[in-house]
Amino acid sequence: MINQSPILCFQLSPRQIIPSSDRLYPLNKDLQQTQDQTIRSLTRLGINLTVSLRYDYDPNQSPQLRTYLLIRQNDDQQNPDFLEQIASLVTKGKLSNFLILTPQTNWSDIQTLDWVKIIGEILKPEDWIEPQNCYFPQFFKPNPANDMLAVYDVIHRLDRRLILEITLKTYQNPNEKQLWVNGINQMLTQLEKVNSSGTPDQILSTALNLYRSYQQIYTTGELVQYSIKALGENQGDVYLVLNTLLEHATEVNNHQKSGQIVIVGNNKSEFSDSLNATQTIDIYSKIQGSIWQRSLENILIRDAIKPKKTGLAKFSDDSLSLSNPRFTPPLLNSNQNQPQSSDLVLGSPSGLAKFAASPPAAKIKDLKPLHRLATLSEIAGFFRIPIPPVTTQVTVKETMKQLPEKLTIEDVIQNYGKLITEDTYIVGVDEQGEPCISNFSKIPHRIIAGVPGSGKTNFITSVIYQFLHANPQRQIYIADFQAGLHYQFIVEQQPTVKMITQAKDCAELLAQLWEEHENRRTEMVKHRVRSLANLHQKTNIKKDRILLIIDEASYIKTMEKAFRVSIESHLNNLAAQSRVTGIHIIYCSQRPTTEVIDPQISNNMDERIIFRVSSSSSNLLLSDVTASNLPVDPPGRAIYRGIESQLKMVATPYVPDDIWENPLC
Repeated sequence: MINQSPILCFQLSPRQIIPSSDRLYPLNKDLQQTQDQTIRSLTRLGINLTVSLRYDYDPNQSPQLRTYLLIRQNDDQQNPDFLEQIASLVTKGKLSNFLILTPQTNWSDIQTLDWVKIIGEILKPEDWIEPQNCYFPQFFKPNPANDMLAVYDVIHRLDRRLILEITLKTYQNPNEKQLWVNGINQMLTQLEKVNSSGTPDQILSTALNLYRSYQQIYTTGELVQYSIKALGENQGDVYLVLNTLLEHATEVNNHQKSGQIVIVGNNKSEFSDSLNATQTIDIYSKIQGSIWQRSLENILIRDAIKPKKTGLAKFSDDSLSLSNPRFTPPLLNSNQNQPQSSDLVLGSPSGLAKFAASPPAAKIKDLKPLHRLATLSEIAGFFRIPIPPVTTQVTVKETMKQLPEKLTIEDVIQNYGKLITEDTYIVGVDEQGEPCISNFSKIPHRIIAGVPGSGKTNFITSVIYQFLHANPQRQIYIADFQAGLHYQFIVEQQPTVKMITQAKDCAELLAQLWEEHENRRTEMVKHRVRSLANLHQKTNIKKDRILLIIDEASYIKTMEKAFRVSIESHLNNLAAQSRVTGIHIIYCSQRPTTEVIDPQISNNMDERIIFRVSSSSSNLLLSDVTASNLPVDPPGRAIYRGIESQLKMVATPYVPDDIWENPLC
């Protein structure tokens, strides 16, 4: 049954304001701040509201992706004046500087969901830690710089229908809040007892700080219920979109998860209720993470976490007392005597006094609502509306026409072979028909990025070919953690090309290269020279350039800690110091992010060859989103940025597999 509460629906479309790349970041920042201000204004109106941002993708419609903002007044009584106030806020406020908001009177397409077979949800990270028996409901750590363009790009690659929904509902549940506030207070009481009863436990100390944050922020703050979900025809599409959103909407570190993705099929009982919530612009909160599949519901907090008994207490079976002089009455800030006026739970004085005087024994399940609540600051990285760079797309299409339709490595050798030396190679041909030349002596290291099928691996093969064309005796080392399938044929045909596929071998290889760097540096210091060329001229000691290729660097982050630390340490040192010793790094990634590409490495890699990537990745690597608009076909088109920082679009050469059967030309 479709909810009859008053609903406003607006279709969102960007105004044609596409700035030059030097103004892109300030515009995105202003847009993001405006979106945050708008949602904050809506939720602070003091009325029970649900606000939903919907991305409706259908490859058979035009445009394929339509974005809607839906606002529902949850009260039974309709209030036309209030709805008019909301409409004015969103259509005439600052948000209208960036977006055209077109009212929709018929939006039945969004409510017709009989095609949906899979629903996936993003939930806050949470853990159950044993043997301490402690529930960890963590916070979202938002990425305020998320512009949603990475998600926009991924959705456009799908070939089936999908809806992405980010829904917020003002939190209006005083009875439930009494329970989890009481649970927080009793959790703090138990954790303080444990920590004061003997040697502090690091995990429980962390939990103590976590629950103190919840007590400080949640008990008196403005909260919303949230639902972040994707509805699709298959699990692969749903997971891909949610995982991309989670990666870009949150920031993570080595000690904290970014969130969890829960998938529900149409054979589950929760499926129909969640589907109905989407139809009625509401939130269904009973889909939950895996830890609640354990028998945690009715465990008392005082029984789950107990201090260690010492002395005669070892022989006592008395239960722990709930009384504690530091107990904070629910809904009261520890630094104040009265509840905050912004607190959503006011209650009667007598009821509150009764609850504070005799709090019931809290259960673990009383804390369960915390994983469905968030502050607006926590959720800020998710509630985002993308503005795709339309002008850049047009520019890319026009420039593409000027590039050669087909360019092979044979063409490059025949036409520009004299330009390929022990210091240089040809990146490709630019829109002016001129070769784009890269120089190892000027730019020692480079980053190559691109999604699968964009031409990244073929380009690496082109560099290998030219590196050996200039000097077949030079050593090339390839670290490929995908079983080496892309380069096995080259390794079999070229004895100076070595490949490793295991973490241990990679760590050993980098240690050997660092030792070679130190040996070369020692020789240069000994003979008082500043380059390998000068060393050769002065002593006749010839040290050729060495090329190290790290293909799909993201795998390094998944390795065992000992290997990862060793690899990253040597990579950082080589990237910073090996220019003069002739050891050069090519760092490759399908999906470059700040987590994959260490800033210390990135800062020492002035050359970027970026094939088609997401808008956020393009902006990260080039300070420009142009690479996100490169075509799927033909592959091999890339954006080049050298030491002068000028961007060039280039057609990179195609390298056929059978070329390795012949001597290097």
